[in-house]
Amino acid sequence: MEYRIFNAVSIFSAIGASINAIINFAIGLTFYGYIMLPLIGILLLGYYLSRYKNQLGIAVGIFAVSFNALCGGTYFAAAGSNGVNLYTFIVIIFILAIVSPKKQFWIWIPSTLIFLIVLLTLEYNHPEYIKTIYVDENHKLLDLSQTIFEVIIMIIVITMFMKKSYNREKILASNRLVALEKSNDTKNKLFSIVAHDLRAPLASIENYLSLLNQLDLNKEEKLEIEKQLLASTRQTSEMLQNILSWSKDQMDGIHVKLSAIAVYETLHHTLLLQKNIAKEKGIKLNYTIAQDLIAIADPDMLQLIIRNLVNNAIKFSLPNGKIDLIATIKNNKCLISINDNGIGIDDDQKQLVFSLKNKSTYGTNKEKGVGLGLRLAKTYVELLNGEIWFESDVSKGTTFYVSLASK
Repeated sequence: MEYRIFNAVSIFSAIGASINAIINFAIGLTFYGYIMLPLIGILLLGYYLSRYKNQLGIAVGIFAVSFNALCGGTYFAAAGSNGVNLYTFIVIIFILAIVSPKKQFWIWIPSTLIFLIVLLTLEYNHPEYIKTIYVDENHKLLDLSQTIFEVIIMIIVITMFMKKSYNREKILASNRLVALEKSNDTKNKLFSIVAHDLRAPLASIENYLSLLNQLDLNKEEKLEIEKQLLASTRQTSEMLQNILSWSKDQMDGIHVKLSAIAVYETLHHTLLLQKNIAKEKGIKLNYTIAQDLIAIADPDMLQLIIRNLVNNAIKFSLPNGKIDLIATIKNNKCLISINDNGIGIDDDQKQLVFSLKNKSTYGTNKEKGVGLGLRLAKTYVELLNGEIWFESDVSKGTTFYVSLASK
């Protein structure tokens, strides 16, 4: 804020000094008119240092020294406390109090006040030092009026600027507080779900080990229990991967590395793994990706997006179901569609699909989810400058679409 105020003051003061120079020339104060010219240059130099070189401290130092020198050098010749310099000192102190960096505040404010006290003391003890530069009282009134109005306008402008900046910062702080509360609510929900869902696979493993010690299970019983444990731990692993990705993004920020990537090479391995997972549930996963299809994306993000969308399709598909993933070029875009013939999405839940406000749901085989996968998919697609949407009918299935820039 100090930078913005100083920049505005520098420009406004340069304009005021230009007007002052014109008035001084008009009323015959030629010498003081010429003094304004280097002052204008100093103000513009301060603006340049602050605005373009980020050197507010140096700019404020030049401002303080220049105006103190000007006002002190002309104080006695310009009618002392009865002239314009006293008003100029007031506005100088006001400006320095606002724009001075913390370390310089205790240099320029005390030194300017001490300098002014010295000048007033000299005037009190030696009134003969005071001279007048005015031809008559009308010229004096004109110069004083112009200076007083400049000081008043300067104080009003700075005060309004400060109020505007304060209100803007207040709104930003309020928005940050709302965002922080939302983030904390999300974290609390996720952690409560994690704490609950981690207990289930751990309890299953504990029970299985206990059964091995207490009962003599046959091979088929062992295989069935192990299959259930594998499915449970895999679901938990996928959930933790999403939560870790989300947590990392919250702490470190999201870094996107866009490049031209071959879609088939990027997704082939991920889809093979998903195909095996689907097969275990009795679901057939087919994927068709053109070998030469190129998309502008971050490969890691694209893998996470597709993995979550395919996982979601598997979760809500019934045994003997089918999932088709097709990646092709449409309207000069890379369009990826994931279609399933699962249970579909209720109309009242469609607006919440990409939101963590959606309640945790169970898949067709009691798979548990936190709803974070689709939220991450949407966030990452948007970071890739793409679009994501879906179409769904209850009991007929769902199709998710991802559109990305293509090369």
